[in-house]
Amino acid sequence: MTLIKLFLNLFRIIILNITIKHKTFPKIALLLMELQYFRRYFKQNNIRSSFKPHEKHAIYTFASLTDKVSCFFTLVSTKTILSAWKNYLAKQWSFKRKQGRPPVTKNIKELIYKLKKENILWGTRRIRDELKKLCIDVSHETISKIIRRFRKTGDIKPVLSWKRFLSAHWNSLFACDFFTADIFGLKRFYVFFIIELKSRKIIQYGITENPNIQFLRNQFSVFEYEYPDSYLIHDNSGELCYFPYKDYNIKDVAIMPYSPDMNAYAERFVRSVRQECLDYFIIFTENQLRNIIKSYIEYYNNYRPHQGLKGIPNGSPPQKFTNGEIKQKAVLFGLHNHYYREVA
Repeated sequence: MTLIKLFLNLFRIIILNITIKHKTFPKIALLLMELQYFRRYFKQNNIRSSFKPHEKHAIYTFASLTDKVSCFFTLVSTKTILSAWKNYLAKQWSFKRKQGRPPVTKNIKELIYKLKKENILWGTRRIRDELKKLCIDVSHETISKIIRRFRKTGDIKPVLSWKRFLSAHWNSLFACDFFTADIFGLKRFYVFFIIELKSRKIIQYGITENPNIQFLRNQFSVFEYEYPDSYLIHDNSGELCYFPYKDYNIKDVAIMPYSPDMNAYAERFVRSVRQECLDYFIIFTENQLRNIIKSYIEYYNNYRPHQGLKGIPNGSPPQKFTNGEIKQKAVLFGLHNHYYREVA
């Protein structure tokens, strides 16, 4: 064994002398040092090296010769080489597949959207049969996918949505509610109002200290005369829940308990009258309260733009001429102002 070790050491010394003589060993050592430096530099600066196609091909070739070669790679990790080699093989063995059915054109999608929007009760099979009349062959599964995409974007609303139900009954839907107003001396009054959902217009209101049945009879007698056979949404308060609506040809709709969102239009008016009017006054008398409520309702119906309507509740169109002088009219004792153009 000692002779064999001695022989190997002598052989290594001979090989080392040969490589030093021909300057091969210093070159390899310098190259390895440069590679280690560049590897640290790229890692610290988060730089990814890019190779040219022929360099990549050479790396793949050397890596495929033997597994032990991978330990000499410094700028490229073994994982990168393996994944790149798999991608290279996949490209070499890839083949074109036969195309399936042609995609549905944009015009057909828009036609399906038009049919569904104009005929809410039609299903996918009904729309498919209608398209066959126009010599357009589309399966009901494809129509279902197209309609589902339009619903995700919000272009097609649900069939039984609350908004669609309300719009179908706009002409006969009203809502009512009470809200309180305290005057100086901690005396409380109750303000009753009826709002038309279609126009958001306050069509009836009254102020009382005692909101009893007799007070409501006076309010609904006027309402019955102007709007017969109407639906009235109200909450479950005692005076509204047990009022005899049938005697006044009114169909009442009571909301669920503790669900003010079901009477959202009335609740929104209460918020508006408080935030835009009552919160900025200290009221001393009942007459002052009546004047303030009257002024605000006139402003609300005739001058105040409504975001949901994109206009004014009473339906007065905006002025179309632009050459008149802009005038100002004070509302609620200067709390709000109404601006308009004076006709020359």
